[in-house]
Amino acid sequence: MNKKDYYWAKYMLIFGFFCICFGSSIFLKTEHAPDEAMRMLVPQYIVSHHTLPNGMEPEVRSSIWGFSYALYPYLASILSAGFMGIVSLFTQNAIALLTAARLVSVLSGTGTLILVFLIGEELFERRESALLCGILTCFLPQFVFLSCYVNNDSFAIFSIALILYFWIRGTKSAFCKKDCAGLGAGCGLCALSYYNAYSWLLCSILLFFVFMVKAKKPAKEIFKKALFIFLIAFLIGGWFFIRNAVLHDGDLFGMRTSDESATLYAEKEFKPESRITPASEGWSFRQTFLQTPEGRTTNWLFSTISSFIGSFSYATVHLPMLLYLLYGALMAFGFLLFLFLGMVPHWFRQKPQRLLFVMMLLSCLITLLLSMYNTYFNDYQSQGRYLMPALIPLMIWITDGYSSLTAKLPKEWKRAACYLTLLPGTIWLVLFLISYIGFLIPGCCAI
Repeated sequence: MNKKDYYWAKYMLIFGFFCICFGSSIFLKTEHAPDEAMRMLVPQYIVSHHTLPNGMEPEVRSSIWGFSYALYPYLASILSAGFMGIVSLFTQNAIALLTAARLVSVLSGTGTLILVFLIGEELFERRESALLCGILTCFLPQFVFLSCYVNNDSFAIFSIALILYFWIRGTKSAFCKKDCAGLGAGCGLCALSYYNAYSWLLCSILLFFVFMVKAKKPAKEIFKKALFIFLIAFLIGGWFFIRNAVLHDGDLFGMRTSDESATLYAEKEFKPESRITPASEGWSFRQTFLQTPEGRTTNWLFSTISSFIGSFSYATVHLPMLLYLLYGALMAFGFLLFLFLGMVPHWFRQKPQRLLFVMMLLSCLITLLLSMYNTYFNDYQSQGRYLMPALIPLMIWITDGYSSLTAKLPKEWKRAACYLTLLPGTIWLVLFLISYIGFLIPGCCAI
Protein backbone atom coordinates (compact mmCIF):
# COMPACT_ATOMS: atom_id res chain seq x y z
CA MET A 1 0.00 0.00 0.00
CA ASN A 2 1.45 3.35 -0.99
CA LYS A 3 1.72 6.21 1.47
CA LYS A 4 -1.03 8.32 -0.11
CA ASP A 5 -3.60 5.51 -0.03
CA TYR A 6 -2.66 4.67 3.55
CA TYR A 7 -3.15 8.17 4.87
CA TRP A 8 -6.39 8.59 2.95
CA ALA A 9 -7.78 5.38 4.44
CA LYS A 10 -6.45 6.24 7.90
CA TYR A 11 -8.03 9.70 8.07
CA MET A 12 -11.31 8.44 6.61
CA LEU A 13 -11.51 5.77 9.31
CA ILE A 14 -10.77 8.32 12.05
CA PHE A 15 -13.37 10.73 10.67
CA GLY A 16 -15.92 7.92 10.25
CA PHE A 17 -15.34 6.66 13.79
CA PHE A 18 -15.80 10.14 15.26
CA CYS A 19 -19.00 10.73 13.29
CA ILE A 20 -20.46 7.38 14.36
CA CYS A 21 -19.67 7.93 18.04
CA PHE A 22 -20.68 11.59 18.12
CA GLY A 23 -23.93 10.88 16.28
CA SER A 24 -24.70 8.02 18.64
CA SER A 25 -23.94 10.20 21.66
CA ILE A 26 -26.68 12.60 20.57
CA PHE A 27 -29.38 9.96 20.22
CA LEU A 28 -28.39 7.32 22.79
CA LYS A 29 -31.07 7.04 25.50
CA THR A 30 -29.77 7.50 29.05
CA GLU A 31 -31.71 4.45 30.23
CA HIS A 32 -29.58 2.39 27.85
CA ALA A 33 -26.25 3.86 29.05
CA PRO A 34 -24.99 1.76 32.00
CA ASP A 35 -24.32 3.78 35.18
CA GLU A 36 -24.44 7.04 33.22
CA ALA A 37 -27.17 8.59 35.38
CA MET A 38 -25.09 7.98 38.50
CA ARG A 39 -21.85 9.17 36.89
CA MET A 40 -23.54 12.33 35.58
CA LEU A 41 -24.15 13.45 39.17
CA VAL A 42 -20.45 14.36 39.45
CA PRO A 43 -20.10 16.75 36.46
CA GLN A 44 -23.53 18.22 37.24
CA TYR A 45 -22.34 18.99 40.77
CA ILE A 46 -19.14 20.60 39.47
CA VAL A 47 -21.07 22.78 37.00
CA SER A 48 -23.61 23.81 39.65
CA HIS A 49 -21.23 24.46 42.56
CA HIS A 50 -18.01 25.38 40.68
CA THR A 51 -16.05 23.09 42.99
CA LEU A 52 -15.09 19.45 43.21
CA PRO A 53 -17.21 17.13 45.37
CA ASN A 54 -15.62 15.14 48.18
CA GLY A 55 -17.86 12.15 47.45
CA MET A 56 -20.10 12.30 50.50
CA GLU A 57 -22.49 15.04 49.35
CA PRO A 58 -26.12 13.85 48.93
CA GLU A 59 -26.20 15.45 45.43
CA VAL A 60 -23.56 13.04 44.09
CA ARG A 61 -24.60 9.96 46.05
CA SER A 62 -26.79 7.25 44.57
CA SER A 63 -29.97 6.81 46.58
CA ILE A 64 -30.00 3.12 45.64
CA TRP A 65 -26.36 2.08 46.05
CA GLY A 66 -25.53 4.61 48.75
CA PHE A 67 -22.12 5.71 47.45
CA SER A 68 -20.75 8.17 44.91
CA TYR A 69 -18.38 7.82 41.97
CA ALA A 70 -16.73 10.98 43.29
CA LEU A 71 -14.89 8.75 45.77
CA TYR A 72 -13.02 7.17 42.86
CA PRO A 73 -10.81 8.88 40.24
CA TYR A 74 -13.01 11.09 38.05
CA LEU A 75 -10.85 13.12 35.68
CA ALA A 76 -13.24 12.14 32.86
CA SER A 77 -16.09 13.72 34.84
CA ILE A 78 -14.07 16.91 35.37
CA LEU A 79 -13.50 17.13 31.62
CA SER A 80 -17.20 16.47 31.03
CA ALA A 81 -18.01 19.33 33.40
CA GLY A 82 -15.70 21.58 31.37
CA PHE A 83 -17.54 20.80 28.12
CA MET A 84 -20.88 21.23 29.89
CA GLY A 85 -19.77 24.60 31.22
CA ILE A 86 -18.87 25.79 27.72
CA VAL A 87 -22.19 24.61 26.25
CA SER A 88 -24.16 26.13 29.14
CA LEU A 89 -22.95 29.57 28.04
CA PHE A 90 -25.17 29.17 24.97
CA THR A 91 -28.00 26.89 26.04
CA GLN A 92 -29.45 25.03 29.03
CA ASN A 93 -30.96 22.34 26.84
CA ALA A 94 -30.64 19.00 28.67
CA ILE A 95 -29.79 17.03 25.51
CA ALA A 96 -27.08 19.52 24.54
CA LEU A 97 -25.52 19.35 28.03
CA LEU A 98 -25.64 15.55 28.06
CA THR A 99 -24.03 15.41 24.61
CA ALA A 100 -21.31 17.77 25.86
CA ALA A 101 -20.63 15.48 28.81
CA ARG A 102 -20.46 12.47 26.48
CA LEU A 103 -17.94 14.24 24.27
CA VAL A 104 -15.13 13.09 26.59
CA SER A 105 -15.85 9.46 25.73
CA VAL A 106 -16.23 10.29 22.03
CA LEU A 107 -12.85 12.06 21.95
CA SER A 108 -11.21 9.34 24.06
CA GLY A 109 -12.36 6.70 21.60
CA THR A 110 -11.18 8.78 18.64
CA GLY A 111 -7.87 9.46 20.35
CA THR A 112 -7.46 5.74 20.97
CA LEU A 113 -7.92 5.03 17.26
CA ILE A 114 -5.28 7.64 16.37
CA LEU A 115 -2.85 6.14 18.89
CA VAL A 116 -3.50 2.57 17.70
CA PHE A 117 -2.60 3.67 14.16
CA LEU A 118 0.63 5.18 15.54
CA ILE A 119 1.32 1.99 17.49
CA GLY A 120 0.74 -0.04 14.34
CA GLU A 121 3.15 2.15 12.40
CA GLU A 122 5.81 1.52 15.06
CA LEU A 123 5.26 -2.24 15.27
CA PHE A 124 4.49 -3.35 11.73
CA GLU A 125 6.57 -2.96 8.60
CA ARG A 126 3.54 -2.74 6.27
CA ARG A 127 1.03 0.09 6.39
CA GLU A 128 -1.95 -2.17 5.76
CA SER A 129 -1.16 -3.99 9.02
CA ALA A 130 -1.45 -0.70 10.92
CA LEU A 131 -4.82 -0.12 9.26
CA LEU A 132 -6.01 -3.61 10.19
CA CYS A 133 -4.95 -3.10 13.82
CA GLY A 134 -6.95 0.13 14.06
CA ILE A 135 -10.03 -1.44 12.49
CA LEU A 136 -9.99 -4.53 14.73
CA THR A 137 -9.43 -2.50 17.89
CA CYS A 138 -11.76 0.45 17.57
CA PHE A 139 -14.55 -0.89 15.36
CA LEU A 140 -15.33 -3.57 17.90
CA PRO A 141 -19.04 -2.91 18.66
CA GLN A 142 -18.50 -2.81 22.43
CA PHE A 143 -15.70 -0.28 22.14
CA VAL A 144 -17.84 1.97 19.94
CA PHE A 145 -20.67 1.69 22.47
CA LEU A 146 -18.31 2.68 25.30
CA SER A 147 -17.25 5.70 23.23
CA CYS A 148 -20.80 7.07 23.11
CA TYR A 149 -21.82 7.78 26.71
CA VAL A 150 -20.45 8.99 30.05
CA ASN A 151 -18.13 6.34 31.53
CA ASN A 152 -14.51 5.87 32.56
CA ASP A 153 -13.80 2.87 30.30
CA SER A 154 -13.19 4.79 27.07
CA PHE A 155 -10.86 7.24 28.82
CA ALA A 156 -9.01 4.34 30.49
CA ILE A 157 -8.41 2.61 27.14
CA PHE A 158 -7.11 5.90 25.71
CA SER A 159 -4.61 6.19 28.57
CA ILE A 160 -3.54 2.56 28.00
CA ALA A 161 -2.96 3.27 24.30
CA LEU A 162 -0.80 6.26 25.30
CA ILE A 163 1.21 4.11 27.72
CA LEU A 164 1.73 1.36 25.16
CA TYR A 165 2.80 3.84 22.49
CA PHE A 166 5.52 5.21 24.76
CA TRP A 167 6.53 1.71 25.84
CA ILE A 168 7.32 1.02 22.18
CA ARG A 169 8.95 4.40 21.60
CA GLY A 170 10.90 4.14 24.85
CA THR A 171 12.36 0.71 24.10
CA LYS A 172 13.61 2.08 20.78
CA SER A 173 15.10 5.32 22.16
CA ALA A 174 16.27 3.95 25.54
CA PHE A 175 13.64 6.23 27.05
CA CYS A 176 14.77 9.64 25.88
CA LYS A 177 13.39 12.65 27.73
CA LYS A 178 10.41 13.04 25.38
CA ASP A 179 9.42 9.38 25.75
CA CYS A 180 9.83 9.54 29.53
CA ALA A 181 7.49 12.54 29.60
CA GLY A 182 4.99 10.72 27.39
CA LEU A 183 5.04 7.60 29.56
CA GLY A 184 4.64 9.72 32.70
CA ALA A 185 1.65 11.51 31.16
CA GLY A 186 0.06 8.21 30.17
CA CYS A 187 0.53 6.81 33.67
CA GLY A 188 -0.87 9.95 35.29
CA LEU A 189 -3.97 9.85 33.10
CA CYS A 190 -4.36 6.12 33.68
CA ALA A 191 -4.24 6.67 37.45
CA LEU A 192 -7.22 9.01 37.12
CA SER A 193 -9.25 6.71 34.88
CA TYR A 194 -10.40 3.32 36.18
CA TYR A 195 -8.91 0.91 38.71
CA ASN A 196 -9.16 -2.07 36.35
CA ALA A 197 -6.54 -0.37 34.13
CA TYR A 198 -3.94 -0.21 36.92
CA SER A 199 -2.15 -3.34 35.72
CA TRP A 200 -0.62 -1.04 33.08
CA LEU A 201 0.88 1.15 35.82
CA LEU A 202 2.50 -1.84 37.51
CA CYS A 203 3.81 -3.18 34.20
CA SER A 204 5.13 0.26 33.22
CA ILE A 205 7.34 0.21 36.31
CA LEU A 206 8.53 -3.33 35.57
CA LEU A 207 9.16 -2.65 31.88
CA PHE A 208 11.15 0.52 32.52
CA PHE A 209 13.49 -0.96 35.12
CA VAL A 210 13.95 -4.31 33.36
CA PHE A 211 14.72 -2.58 30.07
CA MET A 212 17.15 -0.09 31.58
CA VAL A 213 18.99 -2.76 33.57
CA LYS A 214 19.18 -5.10 30.54
CA ALA A 215 20.49 -2.17 28.47
CA LYS A 216 23.21 -1.73 31.14
CA LYS A 217 22.42 1.91 31.72
CA PRO A 218 24.19 3.67 34.63
CA ALA A 219 22.31 3.68 37.93
CA LYS A 220 22.32 7.48 37.97
CA GLU A 221 20.62 7.66 34.56
CA ILE A 222 18.03 5.07 35.57
CA PHE A 223 17.23 6.96 38.76
CA LYS A 224 16.96 10.35 37.03
CA LYS A 225 14.67 9.04 34.29
CA ALA A 226 12.52 7.05 36.73
CA LEU A 227 12.15 10.14 38.92
CA PHE A 228 11.21 12.26 35.90
CA ILE A 229 8.52 9.77 34.83
CA PHE A 230 7.19 9.61 38.39
CA LEU A 231 7.06 13.40 38.75
CA ILE A 232 5.11 13.82 35.50
CA ALA A 233 2.67 11.08 36.53
CA PHE A 234 2.37 12.52 40.05
CA LEU A 235 1.75 16.06 38.82
CA ILE A 236 -1.09 14.81 36.63
CA GLY A 237 -2.64 12.21 38.91
CA GLY A 238 -1.24 12.50 42.43
CA TRP A 239 -3.44 15.36 43.59
CA PHE A 240 -6.60 13.23 43.65
CA PHE A 241 -5.21 10.58 45.99
CA ILE A 242 -3.69 13.15 48.34
CA ARG A 243 -7.06 14.92 48.43
CA ASN A 244 -8.84 11.63 49.11
CA ALA A 245 -6.44 10.81 51.95
CA VAL A 246 -6.94 14.23 53.54
CA LEU A 247 -10.73 14.17 53.20
CA HIS A 248 -11.31 10.55 54.16
CA ASP A 249 -8.88 9.68 56.95
CA GLY A 250 -6.10 8.28 54.81
CA ASP A 251 -8.33 6.40 52.37
CA LEU A 252 -6.25 7.00 49.22
CA PHE A 253 -8.40 4.96 46.85
CA GLY A 254 -11.81 5.71 48.34
CA MET A 255 -12.78 2.03 48.65
CA ARG A 256 -13.18 1.93 52.44
CA THR A 257 -15.16 5.18 52.44
CA SER A 258 -17.34 3.87 49.62
CA ASP A 259 -18.22 0.75 51.64
CA GLU A 260 -18.93 2.85 54.73
CA SER A 261 -21.16 5.16 52.69
CA ALA A 262 -23.02 2.21 51.16
CA THR A 263 -23.51 0.70 54.61
CA LEU A 264 -25.13 3.93 55.81
CA TYR A 265 -27.14 5.08 52.81
CA ALA A 266 -27.82 2.18 50.41
CA GLU A 267 -31.20 0.56 50.17
CA LYS A 268 -31.39 -2.50 52.41
CA GLU A 269 -30.92 -5.15 49.70
CA PHE A 270 -27.89 -3.29 48.26
CA LYS A 271 -25.93 -2.77 51.48
CA PRO A 272 -22.49 -4.50 51.49
CA GLU A 273 -23.50 -6.86 54.29
CA SER A 274 -26.55 -7.99 52.27
CA ARG A 275 -24.58 -8.67 49.11
CA ILE A 276 -24.59 -12.29 47.96
CA THR A 277 -21.37 -13.37 46.24
CA PRO A 278 -20.05 -16.71 44.95
CA ALA A 279 -17.59 -16.67 47.87
CA SER A 280 -20.33 -16.18 50.46
CA GLU A 281 -22.32 -19.00 48.85
CA GLY A 282 -19.30 -21.30 48.78
CA TRP A 283 -19.36 -21.80 45.02
CA SER A 284 -16.53 -23.64 43.29
CA PHE A 285 -14.57 -22.27 40.33
CA ARG A 286 -16.72 -24.34 37.97
CA GLN A 287 -19.98 -23.12 39.52
CA THR A 288 -18.86 -19.49 39.35
CA PHE A 289 -17.40 -19.24 35.89
CA LEU A 290 -18.62 -22.21 33.85
CA GLN A 291 -22.11 -23.01 35.09
CA THR A 292 -25.20 -20.87 34.51
CA PRO A 293 -26.46 -19.39 37.82
CA GLU A 294 -30.14 -19.50 38.68
CA GLY A 295 -31.95 -16.53 37.16
CA ARG A 296 -29.41 -16.04 34.34
CA THR A 297 -29.47 -17.36 30.79
CA THR A 298 -25.73 -17.89 30.24
CA ASN A 299 -22.62 -18.59 32.29
CA TRP A 300 -19.95 -16.07 33.25
CA LEU A 301 -17.53 -17.12 30.53
CA PHE A 302 -19.93 -16.79 27.61
CA SER A 303 -21.52 -13.59 28.95
CA THR A 304 -18.11 -11.99 29.40
CA ILE A 305 -16.85 -12.95 25.94
CA SER A 306 -20.07 -11.94 24.17
CA SER A 307 -20.28 -8.59 25.98
CA PHE A 308 -16.59 -7.98 25.20
CA ILE A 309 -17.57 -8.21 21.54
CA GLY A 310 -20.82 -6.28 21.89
CA SER A 311 -23.68 -6.33 24.37
CA PHE A 312 -25.48 -3.02 24.70
CA SER A 313 -27.66 -1.22 27.22
CA TYR A 314 -27.48 -3.01 30.59
CA ALA A 315 -26.31 -6.17 28.77
CA THR A 316 -29.88 -6.61 27.54
CA VAL A 317 -29.41 -5.78 23.84
CA HIS A 318 -27.48 -8.67 22.33
CA LEU A 319 -26.21 -9.56 18.88
CA PRO A 320 -27.41 -12.75 17.17
CA MET A 321 -25.36 -15.86 17.92
CA LEU A 322 -24.19 -15.96 14.30
CA LEU A 323 -22.52 -12.55 14.64
CA TYR A 324 -20.81 -13.58 17.88
CA LEU A 325 -19.53 -16.70 16.13
CA LEU A 326 -18.23 -14.73 13.14
CA TYR A 327 -16.46 -12.17 15.33
CA GLY A 328 -15.08 -14.98 17.47
CA ALA A 329 -13.90 -16.95 14.44
CA LEU A 330 -12.01 -13.95 13.02
CA MET A 331 -10.35 -13.30 16.35
CA ALA A 332 -9.55 -16.94 17.09
CA PHE A 333 -8.13 -17.63 13.61
CA GLY A 334 -5.93 -14.52 13.75
CA PHE A 335 -4.70 -15.40 17.23
CA LEU A 336 -3.87 -18.97 16.18
CA LEU A 337 -1.93 -17.61 13.22
CA PHE A 338 -0.05 -15.38 15.65
CA LEU A 339 0.82 -18.32 17.93
CA PHE A 340 2.11 -20.48 15.08
CA LEU A 341 3.54 -17.91 12.65
CA GLY A 342 4.15 -14.56 14.31
CA MET A 343 4.95 -14.96 18.01
CA VAL A 344 8.44 -16.49 17.81
CA PRO A 345 9.95 -14.58 14.86
CA HIS A 346 8.41 -11.20 15.68
CA TRP A 347 8.37 -11.13 19.48
CA PHE A 348 10.86 -13.65 20.89
CA ARG A 349 13.97 -13.12 18.77
CA GLN A 350 14.48 -9.45 19.71
CA LYS A 351 14.97 -8.44 23.33
CA PRO A 352 12.89 -5.23 23.30
CA GLN A 353 10.05 -7.02 21.50
CA ARG A 354 10.22 -9.93 23.93
CA LEU A 355 10.00 -7.57 26.89
CA LEU A 356 7.04 -5.77 25.31
CA PHE A 357 5.26 -9.07 24.73
CA VAL A 358 5.80 -10.25 28.31
CA MET A 359 4.53 -6.98 29.79
CA MET A 360 1.52 -6.83 27.47
CA LEU A 361 0.67 -10.43 28.36
CA LEU A 362 1.13 -9.75 32.07
CA SER A 363 -1.17 -6.72 31.84
CA CYS A 364 -3.85 -8.84 30.16
CA LEU A 365 -3.54 -11.65 32.71
CA ILE A 366 -3.76 -9.27 35.67
CA THR A 367 -6.84 -7.64 34.13
CA LEU A 368 -8.50 -11.05 33.73
CA LEU A 369 -7.59 -12.18 37.25
CA LEU A 370 -8.86 -8.93 38.79
CA SER A 371 -12.18 -9.35 37.00
CA MET A 372 -12.46 -12.94 38.18
CA TYR A 373 -11.47 -11.99 41.74
CA ASN A 374 -14.06 -9.20 41.85
CA THR A 375 -16.71 -11.55 40.46
CA TYR A 376 -16.00 -14.20 43.10
CA PHE A 377 -15.47 -12.09 46.20
CA ASN A 378 -17.26 -8.77 45.65
CA ASP A 379 -19.91 -8.66 42.93
CA TYR A 380 -20.90 -11.24 40.31
CA GLN A 381 -20.26 -9.28 37.11
CA SER A 382 -20.03 -11.01 33.74
CA GLN A 383 -19.27 -7.87 31.76
CA GLY A 384 -16.72 -7.76 28.97
CA ARG A 385 -16.02 -4.08 29.57
CA TYR A 386 -13.98 -5.07 32.63
CA LEU A 387 -11.58 -6.83 30.24
CA MET A 388 -11.25 -3.84 27.91
CA PRO A 389 -7.73 -2.99 29.22
CA ALA A 390 -6.64 -6.14 27.33
CA LEU A 391 -8.24 -5.00 24.05
CA ILE A 392 -5.26 -3.33 22.35
CA PRO A 393 -2.66 -6.08 23.01
CA LEU A 394 -5.14 -8.74 21.88
CA MET A 395 -5.84 -6.96 18.60
CA ILE A 396 -2.12 -6.30 18.01
CA TRP A 397 -1.44 -10.03 18.27
CA ILE A 398 -4.39 -10.93 16.02
CA THR A 399 -3.18 -8.37 13.46
CA ASP A 400 0.30 -9.86 13.63
CA GLY A 401 -1.20 -13.26 12.94
CA TYR A 402 -2.91 -12.18 9.73
CA SER A 403 0.14 -10.15 8.67
CA SER A 404 2.42 -13.12 9.23
CA LEU A 405 0.25 -15.27 6.97
CA THR A 406 0.21 -12.83 4.05
CA ALA A 407 3.93 -12.09 4.47
CA LYS A 408 4.63 -15.66 3.43
CA LEU A 409 3.18 -15.08 -0.04
CA PRO A 410 5.72 -14.85 -2.92
CA LYS A 411 7.16 -11.39 -3.64
CA GLU A 412 5.41 -11.19 -7.00
CA TRP A 413 2.12 -11.37 -5.11
CA LYS A 414 2.94 -8.24 -3.13
CA ARG A 415 -0.17 -6.35 -4.29
CA ALA A 416 -2.39 -9.34 -3.55
CA ALA A 417 -0.79 -9.61 -0.08
CA CYS A 418 -1.87 -6.05 0.66
CA TYR A 419 -5.50 -6.80 -0.14
CA LEU A 420 -5.43 -10.13 1.70
CA THR A 421 -4.08 -8.42 4.83
CA LEU A 422 -6.99 -5.98 4.73
CA LEU A 423 -9.57 -8.70 3.99
CA PRO A 424 -10.19 -9.54 7.68
CA GLY A 425 -10.57 -5.79 8.33
CA THR A 426 -13.10 -5.45 5.53
CA ILE A 427 -15.13 -8.37 6.87
CA TRP A 428 -14.84 -6.86 10.37
CA LEU A 429 -16.21 -3.51 9.17
CA VAL A 430 -19.15 -5.25 7.47
CA LEU A 431 -19.94 -7.13 10.68
CA PHE A 432 -19.64 -3.89 12.64
CA LEU A 433 -22.08 -2.05 10.37
CA ILE A 434 -24.58 -4.90 10.71
CA SER A 435 -24.16 -4.81 14.50
CA TYR A 436 -24.39 -1.04 14.70
CA ILE A 437 -27.27 -0.41 12.29
CA GLY A 438 -29.18 -3.58 13.05
CA PHE A 439 -28.89 -3.76 16.83
CA LEU A 440 -27.13 -0.89 18.63
CA ILE A 441 -29.18 1.90 17.04
CA PRO A 442 -32.66 0.30 17.23
CA GLY A 443 -31.96 -1.15 20.67
CA CYS A 444 -30.47 1.91 22.40
CA CYS A 445 -31.06 5.10 20.38
CA ALA A 446 -34.04 7.41 19.98
CA ILE A 447 -34.08 7.65 16.20
